[in-house]
Amino acid sequence: LQVLNLTRIYITKHQRDVVPLIEKYAEEWQLTGNPIYRPLWWLSPSDPVTFTTDDQFLIGDEVLVAPVLVKGAVQRDIYLPDGGFQWQDSRSEQVFDGGTFLQDYPVPLEEVAVFLRRS
Repeated sequence: LQVLNLTRIYITKHQRDVVPLIEKYAEEWQLTGNPIYRPLWWLSPSDPVTFTTDDQFLIGDEVLVAPVLVKGAVQRDIYLPDGGFQWQDSRSEQVFDGGTFLQDYPVPLEEVAVFLRRS
C-alpha cells in the first residue's frame, strides 16, 4: 500500500512539475541544441567540484536534482554549484549559496532532493 501511495505521489509531481520543464527545455533544445538534462558543470564550468559530481543533474538551467541512490537512505551529500546564484530547496524553501556542500542532507524516503536556482 505504501508503494502504491508513493507511486501516485510521484506521478502527480512528475505531471505537475517535471513535464512542463521538459517541454520548456525541449523547445530550447530545438533552437540551440542545448541538452534538456545537464551536468552540473554546465552552469559552473569554472567550479572544479562540478566535474567530479556524477550523481546529480540539472533540468535546464533552473532545477537541480539529487536523487538518493543508496537503498533505504534518508539523507545524502549534495553539492550546489557556484555561479553567482543561490539554490532553494523545493521542499523546505531554505535558500543556500552556490558553492555550498550539504553533508548528510535529509531527504525523506518519499521525496527527491530538488533545488531551484535563484538569481
